[in-house]
Amino acid sequence: MRLILIAVTALLLAGSASAADPAAARAHEAEGDRLRAQGQYAAALAEYRAEVAAGGQTAEAWKRIGWSLRALQRTPEAAEALRKATELDPGDREARDDLASLRRSRGLMVRAWLGGTEPGTSKQALEGQLRYAGFDRLELQAGGGWTDNIFYTATKAYATAYHFYGAGSYLKGDLSVRRYAYSGANRPTPDSNAYDLVPRLEVEVSHRFGRVLRGALAYQLFAPDFFYDQATRIVNHKVSAEVELQLGRGFSVTGMAALLRDPDPSRTTIKDRRLPTVPPGTVTCGPGIVSPDCATTTSVVMRTEVLVGGGAAYRAEPITASVRFIPNRDLDSGYAWSVLSWLELRPRERLSFDLQWILDRYSSVSGPIFAGNYGNIYWGRARYQLTPALALGGGLKFVKNPSPASTSPTAGARGDATLLLDVEWRTGLLHQEAGR
Repeated sequence: MRLILIAVTALLLAGSASAADPAAARAHEAEGDRLRAQGQYAAALAEYRAEVAAGGQTAEAWKRIGWSLRALQRTPEAAEALRKATELDPGDREARDDLASLRRSRGLMVRAWLGGTEPGTSKQALEGQLRYAGFDRLELQAGGGWTDNIFYTATKAYATAYHFYGAGSYLKGDLSVRRYAYSGANRPTPDSNAYDLVPRLEVEVSHRFGRVLRGALAYQLFAPDFFYDQATRIVNHKVSAEVELQLGRGFSVTGMAALLRDPDPSRTTIKDRRLPTVPPGTVTCGPGIVSPDCATTTSVVMRTEVLVGGGAAYRAEPITASVRFIPNRDLDSGYAWSVLSWLELRPRERLSFDLQWILDRYSSVSGPIFAGNYGNIYWGRARYQLTPALALGGGLKFVKNPSPASTSPTAGARGDATLLLDVEWRTGLLHQEAGR
């Protein structure tokens, strides 16, 4: 009986060995690495699983499976794959570190920025955020910030939730509120149609169709009141769609379109403010002032705009680059169009550089100083992963446009730099073991 068992075991082992195909396993791994470098994580995962099926039962193969699953937000499966890698090779420090990093990523993360998170025209900005990803396929964010845009200051609070329901696909919900302030001895008078308190709700779904196509659909509802007539609240709507097509070799193109429903500043009148047909600064209006150039009631005339844009991108380690053309990017008719370009370099595993340039063309209704002119925003930042839990960044933002450098009436065209500092700390608090 013992001889029979030994013979059967030998036959099974021989069959398993004959089924292994090292050349096919290497080919699948190479193709998986290429696809993962292009951000095609679902396709890369299929290649790595094919590598294992071809006999590539190695720690390296399971690490790659874990990396791909993590990129797809499938953290329980990613943790199991990385655990498998550590079991196959207990001495693989990279697998152990990646498993520890996955656990940290599911705890509470704290982020803070001096200078803000986007290369806008703000002179200074402060922002903070808490992020928690301890639930499977769910990420929660909450934060707030303050911005000084010379002509006004703004404070903002927001809460965001992402549900990752498939490979490269998610559902996003966002609720935010922003308040603008134009007070201060040297701040200029805002436009009559300037907003005061702006609550906003946004819902977005982004879905990947196979390897080459991604589509997104979003809806925004924002219900602001007016700075000069806080008793009047309106409801604005924006519906937008985006399609991204992978061309291969790391290249992709994107098409964007949006339908915007908001007040027409050339026809909307605000109580006790000058009529839109009257040039700024030529008349004084206010409560109790009677003038044919001043509005006696608020009358909002809505308009519908169609916005169309597009872009292109290249993604392949260690370089990611993109460029986008967007009309009316601030949704207030201040810009006719904008070109947003971005370049990220990762020369080392822990070091990255973020370079951005925005070219704005101001619209004909943006005021005599701006109309038809151009603005430039330059952004450069370096980021270093100091420890597995702590990352630090720093750089400069430079804004050059026709607006004054300050609210002083004698200030010339703007050309000032803003210091950028940021910190990211993975606290590990509230951590939940993935898959358990």
